[in-house]
Amino acid sequence: MANHPSPLSPVDERPRFGPLVLLGLQHVLVMYAGVVVVPIVVGAGLGLPQSQIADLVSVDLVLAGIGTMLQAFGVWKFGIRMPLVVGAASNGIVPMVLIGSTQGLSTVYGSLLVVGVLWVLIAPLFGKLLKLFPEVVTGTVITLIGLTLIPVGLKLIAGSNPSAHNYGAPANLALAGFTLALIAVFYRVFRGLLGQLAMLIALTVGAIVGWLTGLGSLAGVADGPVFGLLRPMHYGALHFDIPSILLFLVIVFVLMVEASGQGLAVGQVVGKKVGPRDIANLLRVDGLLTALSGVFNGFAYTTFGQNIGLVALTKVRSRYPVAVGGMILVVFGVVQPIGRVIAAIPQPVIGAAAVATFAALTVSGIQLLSRVDFTKTGNLVIVMLSLGVGLIPAGAPDFYKQFPFAAQVFLKSGVATGTVLAILLNLLFFARHTWQPKEPLVQREPAAKLSQS
Repeated sequence: MANHPSPLSPVDERPRFGPLVLLGLQHVLVMYAGVVVVPIVVGAGLGLPQSQIADLVSVDLVLAGIGTMLQAFGVWKFGIRMPLVVGAASNGIVPMVLIGSTQGLSTVYGSLLVVGVLWVLIAPLFGKLLKLFPEVVTGTVITLIGLTLIPVGLKLIAGSNPSAHNYGAPANLALAGFTLALIAVFYRVFRGLLGQLAMLIALTVGAIVGWLTGLGSLAGVADGPVFGLLRPMHYGALHFDIPSILLFLVIVFVLMVEASGQGLAVGQVVGKKVGPRDIANLLRVDGLLTALSGVFNGFAYTTFGQNIGLVALTKVRSRYPVAVGGMILVVFGVVQPIGRVIAAIPQPVIGAAAVATFAALTVSGIQLLSRVDFTKTGNLVIVMLSLGVGLIPAGAPDFYKQFPFAAQVFLKSGVATGTVLAILLNLLFFARHTWQPKEPLVQREPAAKLSQS
């Protein structure tokens, strides 16, 4: 009997060139707003000039494109070879702004280099560490991250200095309110791809209205080179600070949980089994990109989940359109005027998009917590205390000002304190259940399915 070749998996099918490019661009449009919000919010939070924010956007797009191509193509043990995209993690905003404003970006990037390398090294072992992050812990942490980030967006709208004469200017609040109204209307009216692009379309319309009404300017877009990137270590020689590294490590653990969920979720959508080795390959890419950020002035990176919905919607399960999307991101990053246009978007518009994005992240955490059994007192105590303690820095910024500086670096991050407390409380109440044998990783429900925004 003749041997018939096994049918090609839908993940490995290659569409024709024309549809391939269009599908790749579609993936870029779906994830674009989530990619560019992080450098803009970080740059604004650190008080960087518009030109430097534009540079950060360009670097971010290039690194996100490289990571996306790695996830789709796969190189050695890096990349899950699935239609998944990579972008800057909103979870990393708080430590970047906190550490950057107190110790400078050289410390931020030194920390990212270290945690990125550690991320790559521990990726194969993460199946065991997942036991420390049951749904009650992960849901609490994601909720806490969202609640902590929402004030960042509000500061972009109203201003960061309450004593300034233009703090809470009605024009700024009106523009932000208009943008939020557009987001709501577009999500209500649009369907299919336009529905997935509702945030990006609202941001674009809001920016145009802001520029037309004088709340922003495109005057500097033509200045500077057309092509190029920041030189490595643009902000100085890297500085390594242990408390800062530990703070980023907490974020990394959360990102690894979320990214593992994305890998499991996309496997279900494309009909391909995902095992611990696949998850390790996925996580290595996130770690590599984060380590590269330490040298090339990027961010903490993670595998996004927005595009999984697009795969399910279009029924195109091939990884190659996503790989083309990664190439498009690199081109967008190298062509610097694109970054300058994005950096020129009025801050109230970015603030409105950030509030909506971070609120969606909060809802993701709440949805995860909705699956927790709160008839068990331990689960109630974990969420109650972790959220209460974790929100202290947001509600009382000077709460820890009498503590030593090294302690403040950690304690002023509500995400860090809340995460550690949630882990410890979970061990206190459920240590026996935490370490008893469980189902293999591939059989777990993708808990972090809704994670990135």
